[in-house]
Amino acid sequence: MTLLNDDQVQSFINSGFIEISLPELDSVHAKVNSRLREVCAAESQLGNNVLPRIPLLQQVLRNEKIHGALVSLLGSDYLIHPHRAIHRSTPLREALDGFSLSSDRHLMGAGSTATSMWHQDAQSPLARARYHVPKFLIGFYFPHEVIAEMGPTRFLRASHCDNGPDLSRSIYQPEHVRAGTFFLAHFDIAHAGFPNVSNDDRFMLKFVFARTSQPAKPTWSNERDYWSVPSEDLVDAGLYEPAASFIWNRMRGKTNNEQGSESSKSRLSNRKVSKEKRLRLIYGEVEGLSVQDCVAAFKSVQGLKKHDRLHKNLRDSTPGHPVRWNERAVVMETAAYRLAFLGQESANTVCSLIKSNDPWLQVNAAFVAGEIGVSDDEFAPNLFDLLQSPYHQVVRQAIDAITFMKVDNHRRILRHLKDLVLHKRPGWQTPLVKRGWSASDQIDMNVAMFLLANCMQLEAQDLIDISSIMLQKSNDYSSLVVAEALVRSGDPIAQNHAIEYFKNRAWNTSLLGADRAY
Repeated sequence: MTLLNDDQVQSFINSGFIEISLPELDSVHAKVNSRLREVCAAESQLGNNVLPRIPLLQQVLRNEKIHGALVSLLGSDYLIHPHRAIHRSTPLREALDGFSLSSDRHLMGAGSTATSMWHQDAQSPLARARYHVPKFLIGFYFPHEVIAEMGPTRFLRASHCDNGPDLSRSIYQPEHVRAGTFFLAHFDIAHAGFPNVSNDDRFMLKFVFARTSQPAKPTWSNERDYWSVPSEDLVDAGLYEPAASFIWNRMRGKTNNEQGSESSKSRLSNRKVSKEKRLRLIYGEVEGLSVQDCVAAFKSVQGLKKHDRLHKNLRDSTPGHPVRWNERAVVMETAAYRLAFLGQESANTVCSLIKSNDPWLQVNAAFVAGEIGVSDDEFAPNLFDLLQSPYHQVVRQAIDAITFMKVDNHRRILRHLKDLVLHKRPGWQTPLVKRGWSASDQIDMNVAMFLLANCMQLEAQDLIDISSIMLQKSNDYSSLVVAEALVRSGDPIAQNHAIEYFKNRAWNTSLLGADRAY
């Protein structure tokens, strides 16, 4: 396993992505590319099933460089998320008049499954919060050489803490991508495809990876304690430095109230990035909000029903990127990120917000509690109460928060969670998006992530009991994560349940559509 070093981790934090080359797997890339084109021509959209359909991809994901980078950024217990996608860009049959590196409009070849619009990805199956400290990563894998004419993916540097794409940020687009290149990016990096004006289809495979535990120590090849000041050009193109330093320290396992002194001399850019004002309110020493400012900010939005979506025909209305609930990924109030930064001194405020009975404030409070991530005598029981909220948005965020907190009473939590998966509320089973996913589907997914994060602490029989229900009643997103929890628990009976689940879903990968149907 090849772990990242300090410079590589700081480059990732500063830019929001790193680039990994895998020339040692050239023969694997060629076979993946050939098989990918073959199955895409003969079969339907594979989507999440591309990994079991082309098992050779596991050699890429398990490569010592990729595995080492994932361990470095997410911890050794990271999850390969069940969501995957094939992004195919077909040749454009019209001129690229007026389309520049920064253009933000959809202009792709017929049948393309990629988009050339700037965006931050949505979570699957439904929304989760947008986190600054990386909890989710995206892998962009290019199995074949991509020349400039094919339209390599574009990235907005340092956009991973922004609320929406900010085109005043620096744009990175490689002129040439070597076959087998793997870009590993913060889930919330703003990116876009680019029109393909070559004569060949361009393929990119998307993978998602998830953290399953709070960082307790550096998981990369760490030699220095402090955030080092990047070179002048990286400061100008990179993340607001106090935000970057905070993320660095949190990834090193420092709790919010332990940070501060161990950093090299800061050098802040004088650039004008429109989204940076928000980061200064969150992370700035002078400009940062006080606890009292945060309380006032929350009072100003109380009662505005921001937990309700703005949508049309099940599609979220996102012009202007309003800070409110949606079913793509949820940006919390600026005050919530600030309270998370302030750490334990926010505890009383967080508990008051939980007790406010305003669902949007409760969503934000649960987010803060999970980000602080420590066992607090008041946090835990208050969050338990939120599991019985009549609002699925509150329940979903509360489960996420509890997943990343150290709590003692696992059986009490399991009783609540078991009730949620066993007795699904009728009003939460209505599709919320065009793809058909419901609030109950996402609740099951969040419960599954809790089970995975805590599988070693739970009693084996307790884990088996709730998992058996979910393997029968939940969607496969959730069931795949539950099965992984059963495997990781180490209990032989639990593992047998997982084996049975996986055995019943094995693919015959030698088939090929109508050309080789049986």
